[in-house]
Amino acid sequence: MDRALLLQFDVLENTHWWFVVRRRLVMTLAAQWAPIETKRIIEIGCGTGGTLRSLQFAFPSASVGGIEPVEVAAELCRSRGSDVVVASMEDLPDPDESADLMLALDVIEHLENDVAGLAEVRRVLRPGGRVILTVPALPSLWGPHDVANAHFRRYTRRTLVRAVTDAGLSVERVSFFNAILLPAGWLERQVTRILRLRWSLGVGQPPRPMNAVMRGLFGLELPILKRLDLPVGMSLVLVASKPQREKG
Repeated sequence: MDRALLLQFDVLENTHWWFVVRRRLVMTLAAQWAPIETKRIIEIGCGTGGTLRSLQFAFPSASVGGIEPVEVAAELCRSRGSDVVVASMEDLPDPDESADLMLALDVIEHLENDVAGLAEVRRVLRPGGRVILTVPALPSLWGPHDVANAHFRRYTRRTLVRAVTDAGLSVERVSFFNAILLPAGWLERQVTRILRLRWSLGVGQPPRPMNAVMRGLFGLELPILKRLDLPVGMSLVLVASKPQREKG
């Protein structure tokens, strides 16, 4: 990724409806599910650091760090005072049982072996520690967007739960989200497929009024997701924990 594209993505991460509302959802879950004495938080695939900064604000007494495979993105985070290491999810640099809370937001769909990446999360988590994951959902929505973003898969609830449990983690909660926009997303995928349109590799900000409308529609789900799981949506969110050691 060149620096110009990185800076464009940085703007998107802080203003685009998708990133803004997803971050609000994830921060709500982090507040609900973080262990009581959370001392170390790690975000894998932290990008330009939008969620990292939110975590630092929400957990001022914790050590918050990031893992980012793209060097220029990690450099940008470090220039803003964040502790970010260049590494991949499959080979985390952190010691065993050193983190209380980990996040991987739309990351594991980029891994050919998602279970191996999740096993690394299990290794780094302390017993009782938790991880929050988000992933693209519904294989029927697969399209040029997934190809352009180097996705290996879109998940069903079952395939996501299986990957997490195969890695030795215990599922605490799993829900779809971005359900309100599912009909529009499904229609867009079908039109793209029928007309054989090619997705642009660039990233773009929708017009301000449209961005505000999309953010408002997506945000309607947040009060529901505080208490209930949604049965369908364009994405999935999952909270899992590392089992406590058996006494004896």
